[in-house]
Amino acid sequence: MPGRSDIPQRHADLTDEAAGWLAALDAGSADFAAFEAWRDADIRHAVAFAEVAGTWRDLDGLRGTRGETRASPEAQPLPKTVARPNRRQLLRAASSIVGVAAVGGGIAYRAAARDMAETRVGQRMAVAVTPGISLDLNTDSRVYWRDGTPARLWLDRGEIALRLAADHRLQLLTPGGQFQLDPGAYNVRLRGAGCELAVLAGGIADGSTLRIGSGEVALVTAGQVSVQAREDIGGVTAWQHDTLVLNGESLDYAVAEMNRYLPNKIVIGDPALSRLRVGGSFATTRPAEFLRALRSSFGIRATAGRAGGIVLTRA
Repeated sequence: MPGRSDIPQRHADLTDEAAGWLAALDAGSADFAAFEAWRDADIRHAVAFAEVAGTWRDLDGLRGTRGETRASPEAQPLPKTVARPNRRQLLRAASSIVGVAAVGGGIAYRAAARDMAETRVGQRMAVAVTPGISLDLNTDSRVYWRDGTPARLWLDRGEIALRLAADHRLQLLTPGGQFQLDPGAYNVRLRGAGCELAVLAGGIADGSTLRIGSGEVALVTAGQVSVQAREDIGGVTAWQHDTLVLNGESLDYAVAEMNRYLPNKIVIGDPALSRLRVGGSFATTRPAEFLRALRSSFGIRATAGRAGGIVLTRA
């Protein structure tokens, strides 16, 4: 089993590979199709290339601001595997090739995408990706996409509903993996480092043996897949009607779900309350109704917190 020390070594190896590709692309000696195959084979390849290209772009920009047009005699030579591209070449490579960049521990998809859409906390948005592909963004979500055959869409944050018309397919990229979506309807939600894929109609494949059919929900985390049939799949998409459906989940789960839509969060002030089980349908746009239900069912009191949120305690 790989140890923790293997992780930085793997990252260093990928950085070397990415630097080699950047140098070859700049020199015009790279097989572009081979490069794209390498980049698309693993999301970490694209991340490494973005980091390398971004570093040289920043260094090139710094040289420009200082008026440095020639290398200083004292400057150390670059490693042979890394050729320094000029500003025009580097920006061209970064804008046309770079697919992703690692930012703040997550993955932000940049120059490879033509378009981007995002929502604030509590906001929803409908977007037409192409004439045959449409999506709805749930609260606090962000996506990037690029036209093509098939079109490619990256879910960077939050949750989306996807609809693909007949004869339209989509390559979906998430932290959990890459998936091919057939015509149909889907709900995709990021959960920590994993991704929850719900198929309302159509089918999903991951390029190997995984196949997710209508009525099934898969949770994909670090290459591990758990698929189950869901009779209550309507609850997965209830957010499209500004509704949160709970079927006996714990109060801490219910509060976390409601907080997705609230700028000022609800906090459980008494840890013992977390184990209570909650059921019912609640409007995500009217949190006061949720709080009233907690008071009438469990005698829970909601008071304003000092930071502007709501604190739940026993009445």
